[in-house]
Amino acid sequence: MTERIVYPDIEKTLVDYLTAQLDAASDAAKVVTRAPDPRPTRMVRVVRNDRKRRLDREDREGQRGPNLILDRPRVVFECTDDAGAAAGLAGLVRAILSGVAPGYLGTVWCDHVEDVGVENDTDPATAAPRQVIIADLFVRGTVLA
Repeated sequence: MTERIVYPDIEKTLVDYLTAQLDAASDAAKVVTRAPDPRPTRMVRVVRNDRKRRLDREDREGQRGPNLILDRPRVVFECTDDAGAAAGLAGLVRAILSGVAPGYLGTVWCDHVEDVGVENDTDPATAAPRQVIIADLFVRGTVLA
């Protein structure tokens, strides 16, 4: 019988991990997957988006998806701050991400984080300053018993 591999909920994992790391850095930014109403003035929204195009072998040859026990989620981090400090928040989030691998994101092992880049992008709904970080993570699944 083929082994069944279960991959972590990377959004929840990152919300929990970033919340703890930002708290440790005395940053009051709220980390969410959906913007609550009312929207916090300082926030990081974490969204998995594997459909964002990668310009590599996976897209050229149609090999997107998990590979053996590794999953490669593409994650978008939307950093907003109504006081105009979205770039500072994005810098802090990037620093946290760059120091995580190889290592654990809570209970999830992360082999590598590939920083794809940052985009200065004003939130169209609220006109709040927003910095968007895109990163690819290489995380390990676990064998389903």
